[in-house]
Amino acid sequence: MQEGTGYSPFFLFLSKDYNGEFGLEIRSEFIFEMDGDVQVVYRSLKPELESSYQRSATELGIQGNSLVLRICSGDMVSMRAALNGWLRLIRIAVEMNATIES
Repeated sequence: MQEGTGYSPFFLFLSKDYNGEFGLEIRSEFIFEMDGDVQVVYRSLKPELESSYQRSATELGIQGNSLVLRICSGDMVSMRAALNGWLRLIRIAVEMNATIES
């Protein structure tokens, strides 16, 4: 993973539910350009997507030689928790892949 190449816009949406109540939805997207094999990193993280979280939803994909992480949440606390967890997992997966390749 190259330093400083992460891209992370945050989007905030205000929406009305079926009861007429307003709610907030926060979306974030990170794109990580990979030096090594992005498929290996993706496959090592894919089992984590099967976990169910009540307050956030996560998508992980590949775009060219980049890993794409998208997180959607209803509040800042769960967004922060999801980001902390996923960024830590990605860092570990990239470091382990680099160690194995060397």
